[in-house]
This record gives sequence, structure tokens and C-alpha cells, in this order.
Amino acid sequence: MRVHVDPDLCIGCGICEGDAPDIFSLASSAIAEVIMDPVEPGFEADARMAAEDCPEIAIIIENGEDLETPTAPGADSADDAEESINDNDLERKFDMKAIVDQDLCIGCGICEEIVPEVFSLQNEPYAEVLLDPIPEEFQDAVREAAEECSEAAITIE
Repeated sequence: MRVHVDPDLCIGCGICEGDAPDIFSLASSAIAEVIMDPVEPGFEADARMAAEDCPEIAIIIENGEDLETPTAPGADSADDAEESINDNDLERKFDMKAIVDQDLCIGCGICEEIVPEVFSLQNEPYAEVLLDPIPEEFQDAVREAAEECSEAAITIE
């Protein structure tokens, strides 16, 4: 079994690392990295649990030539699963929340440069989040800001 993390979908929440610390790590990146590839047989259940628990459905499991996409709760078939996953993704787009850890933020302004509609340094020595929840049109930029943050002070929920 092999696993992959889609870097465009991963938000660095750490759930996968919590479920399967022998397989995933966020120690050197703002997004999850696969540290056991291929996944050893004794760890396959952990990999599947991490894929099922991933809130952004960013983990892809590969068994030989087949790819497994996690089935969303309540889906009865592959078509229902795909439709349900798409519905869940749409809901998540409206529920995105960015959080700045005031103890980690050094006020460098990178996040504000990337998406000034969401982050500001005008009132505090650290970045403040201006919009909650994050509108869909800014979500990709917010993910980029979190990835570019040198202090990993921005988390996305």
C-alpha cells in the first residue's frame, strides 16, 4: 500500500499525524508529509483511518493499481461517495477559519502581503484575522499564507 498527500488540499491540521505518526509528519513542513512509503502491512489500518479522518480528503491510498478515495459518511456507493465528498467540500469552503497564534507570530507581514483582505497588522504587533469564516474566494490565498508563514503561526480549521 502507498499513500499520497495532495498538497493543494492539505491544510496542515495534523489529524493524520495524530492517527498515524509512523506514516505522516508535519515536523518539517506546513503540510503533511508521508514518511513511510510504502506503508508496511502492520500500519495499513492506521493509514486508512488517517485518510478517513482527513477533513480535506487530502490523503489518497494506492493499492497496486487501484486508488482509494475515502468514502464520505452516509454514502452508499462510489457515485454517492463522490457526490457526498463534493457536497462536504462545498460545506467546508464556507466553514474555513484561520487562526493566528499570537505567541508565534513575529509580525513579518507575509500573510498580509498575500491576502490583505483576511490578515492585517494595523492594530496589533501580530497578524489579526479580519474575516471569519473565510469566504471561498480567499481560501486558496489563506492556505498559501499559512504555508508561507515562517513561524507556522497560522492554522486553518
